[in-house]
Order: sequence, then structure tokens, then C-alpha cells
Amino acid sequence: MNQDSVFKDIWKALHSMKFGMILLLIISISSIAGTVIPQNNPLSFYKREYGSFTYTLISTLDLHKVYTSWWFIAMMVVLSINLTLCSVIRLPGLLRKMLHMPAVEKEMSRSDFLVREEIYGEIDVKKLFRKARFYRLKVQETEKGTFYFAYKHRFGHLGSWLTHVGLLIIIVSYMFGQITGFDTYIYGVPGVQEEIEHTSYMMSIDDFDIDFRPDYTVNQYTSSITIKNSVTEEIMKVGKTAVNEPFRMDNFSIYQNGTGWAVDMLLERDGEEIAERILYQSEIHVDDNQRIALQFSNFYPDFDNSRGMPRTISPYPNKPRFLYSVFYEGQRVDMNVAEMGQPIEWQEYTFIVTNPRQFTLLQIVSDPGIPGAKVGGLVLLHGIMFAFYFHPKQLKAFKDKEGRLTIWGDTIRNQEAYKLQIQQFLTNYDKKQGGNSDGAY
Repeated sequence: MNQDSVFKDIWKALHSMKFGMILLLIISISSIAGTVIPQNNPLSFYKREYGSFTYTLISTLDLHKVYTSWWFIAMMVVLSINLTLCSVIRLPGLLRKMLHMPAVEKEMSRSDFLVREEIYGEIDVKKLFRKARFYRLKVQETEKGTFYFAYKHRFGHLGSWLTHVGLLIIIVSYMFGQITGFDTYIYGVPGVQEEIEHTSYMMSIDDFDIDFRPDYTVNQYTSSITIKNSVTEEIMKVGKTAVNEPFRMDNFSIYQNGTGWAVDMLLERDGEEIAERILYQSEIHVDDNQRIALQFSNFYPDFDNSRGMPRTISPYPNKPRFLYSVFYEGQRVDMNVAEMGQPIEWQEYTFIVTNPRQFTLLQIVSDPGIPGAKVGGLVLLHGIMFAFYFHPKQLKAFKDKEGRLTIWGDTIRNQEAYKLQIQQFLTNYDKKQGGNSDGAY
């Protein structure tokens, strides 16, 4: 195979609709992996949670960050090229189909008419076309007679083309959002203030409230926040974010993502304080050159052990207990459930945990590609609508010098239905009266 042949095959594939569909199928299957496998966790998480073979597969193919992996982005780029070429190459032909005036000689010499009828008598052709709801009538005078031509739903030709363009806009917008946007998290209790990564702002958590129903299920989580300039600390915006009610800034949104429990932790060594901090559920505090560590494993706000297993009977801190683990020189040496304020001792170290309260987990998202994706979705929707509901139809007629009228029609889809419509219309049309029929189509 010579080099020119290879390039021709590559070029043919790049603008082939079949190749685009195969690529789209592969991308869809890859997206399943991104849904099944938890995304954007450290590799240590996957090494711990999965077997060696699966871990090797995940780490090698970047399946822990599918949507930003090089191979996924590469497929999206190739698909974008395919859709662009398909759209550019097909557009001139589609426009010719929409705008051209058929050649009279060619039309009259056809043998593949969908339906063709001859009508004699005095016929007002323009009125007949209007009755059939073909309003934009083109008329061409020839030596043998007059040719009439009208189009209905001509934009139906653009249905599949607009679908391709809409999908292309969505893909390009997605890639633009991935490259220029960001997604980060901030969690904390009221009073905490954190810098927002990738921005010039900081966020203060002013308050956090959970609204419970009578059966203790959650009705709503609401965080009150203040956004400040990181340098001047000027207040930029104050507001609230709740589930399905995000807080909007100019270039990012803040979503209420979750919650958990936090406590105040004090660590002493031989009676002397060496650390004090807020410890959040699932966190581990490591101290004194990694000799001692406390893990906050779980929390029971209203502790009950009557059934032999620790549980909580309400979400309110009426009888708070927390499950902890103590690690000493890299080894777990203690695991138990403790009350608030109860000293947890090991060797020369003492942990004291107090003041339980719930923290808020907030997701900060900037996706500049969203407006483009909305436009793409709108174009895609119109393309589907044009393709399925606006089938292009043509009505043509030729009136010769003797007054004989020949009428026929064409359509690409639902040809039998359209044929019946024409025949029914012509049957119902009152030739002598110039048309009183309600059989328009």
C-alpha cells in the first residue's frame, strides 16, 4: 500500500459518518467507566479498594480521571474533527437541495414519479398550490408551457446536519470547560475561612443549618457564606447555598454537596499541650514526628448500644459518642467509642475531644463551557425536530400550451403516506369550481 493510498483512507475515515458513529460509541463506553469507577481520588485509594490487576488498569489508562485523560481528550478531538469535516462537506449539497430550481426537461422525462396526475380544464394553478398549503410558488416560463414548483419543510434537509453541528458545539464546549474551568471543594464549620483555589477570592462559612422532617430525614441543607477579595478582604457577595439552590458568582457556582461531624481536639504530651485543632469526620491527626495519631472514624450524635451494635437514634447530639482509633509509631494500638471530654490516653499522650457540631461540604465549580453547551443542546434539539417532524416535500406542476396540467410531488421519507395525501387532495379538489376542498395537506 503506497503512501497516497494511506492518506486517502485516513481522509475518508476522518469525514466518514460511520467512523464518527463508531468513535461516539467508544466514547460512550468509556464514559461508563467514568461513572462506575469513582473519579479524582488519589491512586492510593484505588490500590486499597481494588485488586492488583484492576489497579494496574486504572493507573495505566488513567481511569480514575477518565474525562481529563489524554486518550479521552484525543478521541474527543478526533470526533470534533470528524463532525466538522462532515458538516462542512455536506453543507453545500444540502443548500443546493434546498434552493435549487429543478430543470423542466429533466423533470418531465422522469420515469420514477412518486405519483403523477393529469388534469384537464381551466385550473387556477396558484390557487391549487395555496389550497395544498404550498405558498412560496416559483414559476418558470418555457417554450412548451409553464412550470410551477414549491417546497414545504425544506429545513428538514438540515435536520441531521444541525444534529451534527449541535453535537460538535457540545463537545467543543465541554473541552473548553475542562481546560479553562475548575472543580474544587471546601469544608468547614461556621467561622472557618478558606481561600478558593484558582480564584482571587476567599470564602467565610457564616452559618450551617439542617432542616429535619419529623421522621429525622433531611429536608434541606443550607449554608450561609460570604465571598471576599483575597487581598483586600473586601466583601464581594453574601448569600446562601442549599441543595438544588446554588450560590452564583460571576465565573463560578457554589453547591451544597454534603455534611459530616466535626469536633475540637486537644493533644497533650506529659500534661503539656502540643496541638489543638478542629478534627473532621474521617480525618487523621498525626503529630510529634508521626509517633502518635488519632483517627476520627465515626460519630453517633444520640448513641445507643442496646442492640449490641453502636447506632444513633436521632440526628441531634443528645448523647454524643465518637468512634476513634489511636496509632502509635505506625501501629494501631487502640480502637473504641468515647464520650465527649473523656481523656483518650496512650503512653505519654492524651487526646481530649469536645464540642461536636456538623460541618458543611461545599463544591465550587467553574465551567465556562456551559453557555456553549446550552447553545449546542438547543441546536441539537432543533436538528432532531427538523429530522423527525419536518420532512421536505415538493409539489410540481406543468401546464402546456393546450392547457393540460400535469401535477406530481416528491419527498424523501414517508413516500407512501405523501402519495396518498396527493391523491386524496386531487380527488377532493373540485376542478370545475377551481377548488372548494378541505383536503389540503
